[in-house]
Amino acid sequence: MWVKNGKGLVLWLCGLAGSGKSTIGKALYERIKQEIPNIVYLDGDELRDLLGAYGYDKQGRIAVALKRSAFAHFLSSQGLVVVVTTISLFDEVYAYNRKTLQNYLEIYVECPMEELQRRDQKGLYSGALKGEIQNVVGVDIPFVKPNADIILPNDTPKDLEQKVQSILNQIKEKGSK
Repeated sequence: MWVKNGKGLVLWLCGLAGSGKSTIGKALYERIKQEIPNIVYLDGDELRDLLGAYGYDKQGRIAVALKRSAFAHFLSSQGLVVVVTTISLFDEVYAYNRKTLQNYLEIYVECPMEELQRRDQKGLYSGALKGEIQNVVGVDIPFVKPNADIILPNDTPKDLEQKVQSILNQIKEKGSK
C-alpha cells in the first residue's frame, strides 16, 4: 500500500490558500508516521523557502510546483512516502505528476471562496479583491479544479481526525485493488 515496486506513495494535497491543506497534510503525516517511519512532509511555503525565492505569477508557481514534484519523485524513488501540501492548481502540474510519479494519489482540498474569504487570516483574498495584492490563485490567477483521486470538502474546519481517516480509508481501498 505505501510502497509499490520500490516507489513510495506521494500524497499530493492541493487546494487554494486557506483551504486547510497544510493542517490536513500535517495531521495525515503524523498518523502515517505512527505506522511507518519512512515518511516526509513537504509544505508548500517551507519548500519554496528551501528552493529559493521564486515568482508568484502563474509561470513562477508552475515552475516551483514542478520542482516540488521532482523533489517528491526523488524521495519516493528511494521508497519514502511523501506528503506534499501545495496550491499547484494547474493542468501542467497535474499532467506532469501523473506522468512522473509512479505511486501517486492526488487529493483536492475543496473549500468555497466565501469560506476562504471568511478565514482570510493573512488578508490575502481581501487584499487581492481590493487590488492591493496581485498573483492570488482563485482571484486574479485562474485555477483548474483537478480531477483528483480524492476530493475532500473542507468548508468547515471541524472533524480533522475524520478527514484524515477518510483519506486513509481511501488509500487502503485503492491499495487493495
